[in-house]
Amino acid sequence: MRKEAIIAIIGRPNVGKSTLFNRLIGKRKAIETPTPGTTIDRLYGDLSWQGNKYILIDTAGIAAAGKDELINAALIGVDLALEEADLIIFVVDSTTGIDPKDIEIARRLRKAKKPVVLAVNKADNVERSEKALDFRRLGFPDLVPVSAISGKGSGDLLETISDLIPKNAKKTEGNKKSDFSLAIIGRPNCGKSTLLNAIAESPKMIVSNIAGTTRDAEEHIVNYKSKKIKLTDTAGIRRKSKIPYDSIESYALLRSLRAVKESDVVVYMIDAIEGMASIDQNILGEAKELGKSIVVAVNKIDQWKNPEEEMARFLGALTNSLNFMPWVPVVFISAKEETHIREMMNQAIKAFESRFIEADNETLKEILENGKATHPELSYIKELYFERTNPPVFKAKIWKKEKLHFSHKRFLENRIRDSYGYEGSPIFIDWIKIKK
Repeated sequence: MRKEAIIAIIGRPNVGKSTLFNRLIGKRKAIETPTPGTTIDRLYGDLSWQGNKYILIDTAGIAAAGKDELINAALIGVDLALEEADLIIFVVDSTTGIDPKDIEIARRLRKAKKPVVLAVNKADNVERSEKALDFRRLGFPDLVPVSAISGKGSGDLLETISDLIPKNAKKTEGNKKSDFSLAIIGRPNCGKSTLLNAIAESPKMIVSNIAGTTRDAEEHIVNYKSKKIKLTDTAGIRRKSKIPYDSIESYALLRSLRAVKESDVVVYMIDAIEGMASIDQNILGEAKELGKSIVVAVNKIDQWKNPEEEMARFLGALTNSLNFMPWVPVVFISAKEETHIREMMNQAIKAFESRFIEADNETLKEILENGKATHPELSYIKELYFERTNPPVFKAKIWKKEKLHFSHKRFLENRIRDSYGYEGSPIFIDWIKIKK
């Protein structure tokens, strides 16, 4: 039986769906702009009300189908949300009155045969609240005037939802967290959403050849090898200098960086045809500094004419580019053909588990003593010991007046990895200065 009831927010473009979504979940997760069509993919959020927990879905605005590939893809996403939902919030705009598209959407929702709450948005004064009753002509008896911006009517809306949610969907099985979270990161059009589909083995994400389709960070739970993994697909990352200030893309970049911060493991995708760029190195460096486990997935190998030669050449270039983090595993995949996806997921799990390997201080003492025997310049390091996991942190006590050298830290890190692996996980060695 379903753990949490699912609620989908449906409506035509620019009626305030994303603002209402943010209001109900209590944080700015959906992108809010006056630009119609900002939300292309579905966005999921957690909603709690009087002890009940729900999953809320923000969907793209329903527009007329046509030649626009993104509009048609958005309609598919809305249909998937309707299939998943236990209840639908149909958002309309009190300032415009009933629009022909509202009538068309109402027909579509009646066919879905799901409970519908009509949320008449922008009803932030008495006059608009009274006019909201005109929307009863759409044929839905459960009507609530709301103002997503101010929060007016939100409580009434949630009360109505609670009364209408099917009883079997309300039953919960506790608040279990995913075993770990995995963010899929990369430049635009490198195949991130296609990869998520290949992992989840279902069309949960919109896949398009148009760069920039995914604008929000999208979250889904998959079960793999007895683990629950929260997958986050993100917008393509471009250089900040190429992103207009206060644009949809600027918000998407911030969302992608936030997804990195909130993840345990980052799968960084690189296009096998385009190769690695400086922005890739920069983001990987940021992920490392944030203490994230990392797997590099080189995608689109199905487009290589000579796979063995191309792989050797590409791996050589990557080794040179990632010389500052040689512990990162590299997997060559084709998300489209679903090639080596399991190998990539196995590496992601291994990278996550590496975060929790505890080092033995006796072994670390031996590592330091052996290092001093062959490299006397390390004599200023008095002690090396293990501090904590997730990510692994070590402490090295040194004489206060001694000058530190980066290569010495690298030497110790390499010896630690020789003993414990930590494949896919960064480790940190903090210097602690002491007096003689």
